[in-house]
Amino acid sequence: MGDLSKRSITTGKTSTGAASKWRTHTSNFYDAQEPQLTPGCINISPCCFQQGHEVYGFMPEVSATLKGGRSLSVITDTQRPGLVSSAALRVMHPKLYVASISTQVELGNWAATQGLDDMCTFLEHWTSVYTGAAIICNRKSPSHRDPKCPPEGFDILTCIGGYDHGVMHLTNLGIDLAYDPGVMVSYSGHLVRHGVQVNKGDRIVWSWFMRDSVHNYARTPCTEYAKYNLADFATYHLAQYNQADFVRYCTL
Repeated sequence: MGDLSKRSITTGKTSTGAASKWRTHTSNFYDAQEPQLTPGCINISPCCFQQGHEVYGFMPEVSATLKGGRSLSVITDTQRPGLVSSAALRVMHPKLYVASISTQVELGNWAATQGLDDMCTFLEHWTSVYTGAAIICNRKSPSHRDPKCPPEGFDILTCIGGYDHGVMHLTNLGIDLAYDPGVMVSYSGHLVRHGVQVNKGDRIVWSWFMRDSVHNYARTPCTEYAKYNLADFATYHLAQYNQADFVRYCTL
C-alpha cells in the first residue's frame, strides 16, 4: 500500500494560512526508519458517501482509495485484522455488533438491486462489521474527536511497529494509556478526545470506525450506550494499580 500512502499526503492551507486536513497534512508525518514503510493515511470503505458528506440525500459509493487496479487486493489485505476487530467488538458491545451486521446486509441488498457489481464484490470480501478503516503510518495525532462517528459506537485502534514509550492521551477523561506495539484500545471517538504521542520509531495504526450516515442510510436502529455491570464496578479499584504502573512506565 506504499503508493497509496504516498499519494494520501496533502500540503494545502486554509484561507487563514493554517494547514488544512491535519489528518493527511505533510506537517504531521515523520520519516520512516524502515525503508519499506511509507508515511501516510489511507481510508478504506466498501460503502461510503460521496465526497465525504455526512448528510442525507447522497448515495453510497465505494471509497476513492479502492478505485483502481489494486482495489480488491487492498480489501483482502484487511481481512485478518478486520476479523480481530469484529471479535473484539462482539465482546465489548454485543448490541452494536449485531446492529452493524444488519447494516452490512442492508447495504449488500441495496447494492445488488442497484446493479453495483464492484460494491457487491467489495462487501463480499469485507470481513469487518465496521464500515470503514484507516491505516496510518508515522503520523502525529494531536488531541481530537471524530464527530462523524456515532457517539454510541466504539472505535478500535491497534498499533504495530518498532517504537518505545508510546502514550495515548484521553484528555477529557484525564487518562493516559501506555500504548505499546500490539495494544488494542477502544472508545467512543465521537465523545472522547484522544491523541497519541510517540517520540521516535515506526508506528502503524489500524483504526476501525463506523459512519453515522451509513447506518442512517441503511435504517439500522440506534443501539444503547455500552454499560458496566455490577461485577465491573466491584473490580474498579484495580484501576488504581494500573495508574501506578503507568507512572513507573513513564520513568523507564
